[in-house]
Amino acid sequence: MGEQGRPDPARARDAAALVALMRELREHSGLTYRRLQRRAAEEGMVLPRSTISDALARTALPRAEVLEAFVVACGDGARREAWLEARRRIAGREESVPAPGRRARRLRARLRRPSAVVAVLALALTLAYWVFAGSRPGTPGGGRPSAVTPAVADATRGRGGAFSLFEARSTKGATIAGVGYRYWDTGDGWYGVEYVMPYSRDDREAYDDGWGGRLLIHYEDRRGRHTEVLVGNPDGAQRAGKDTVRHGMKNVWFEVCDFDGRESRGCQRLRMARG
Repeated sequence: MGEQGRPDPARARDAAALVALMRELREHSGLTYRRLQRRAAEEGMVLPRSTISDALARTALPRAEVLEAFVVACGDGARREAWLEARRRIAGREESVPAPGRRARRLRARLRRPSAVVAVLALALTLAYWVFAGSRPGTPGGGRPSAVTPAVADATRGRGGAFSLFEARSTKGATIAGVGYRYWDTGDGWYGVEYVMPYSRDDREAYDDGWGGRLLIHYEDRRGRHTEVLVGNPDGAQRAGKDTVRHGMKNVWFEVCDFDGRESRGCQRLRMARG
């Protein structure tokens, strides 16, 4: 332990160890995520509760500005340079690790996230498609179909291109949502779409704040433009929707919002997940 019983960042040998020491520092402070966010703001720093939650739940190296704001908010500002030096040392060491090793660690960290279930399913479905369909998959971009060669001609059997994972967090609140999505050209100017494992959930720090969440789908069909609720989760809970195949749609995109039963706030468009 370091000064006044606080964890010593010099003990960290890798990113996971540094994050573990951050958890210890937070426990030593006795502060909630909400209070840490407020204390950082008092020092002119930005430290959203969602950022704290993500940083402490992963084993990846946090961004320098996140680490500094966190340390200051926890009351260890006098040693902020020691924490940043530990991060620089670990970052330099990781840069010298061969790429496959870094990729393996990133994959392990990603598999710890709730959305990993969707990602794994999407990968499995993609591999199955390559084995049995034998067609070149199309690639959706930003949630909108592009003008590409039809991935699969037989739309009646519900076979499309490769799945892509889309995910996002509400901008002003703490609702998290994800969905696996793919489409195929039906040859009439419209598209068939399929989405799997849509879900929305509250971040743990948002429990009991009176707001639940919603995953919305926006699309256009021959009758006009529409918005539907795919999944609605109550405050402090998680909900999953049904896997669905639809035809005759285009301009499909997804959105996550906080919702209190009367109004929505902090809506954010889902984006294609990065590996």
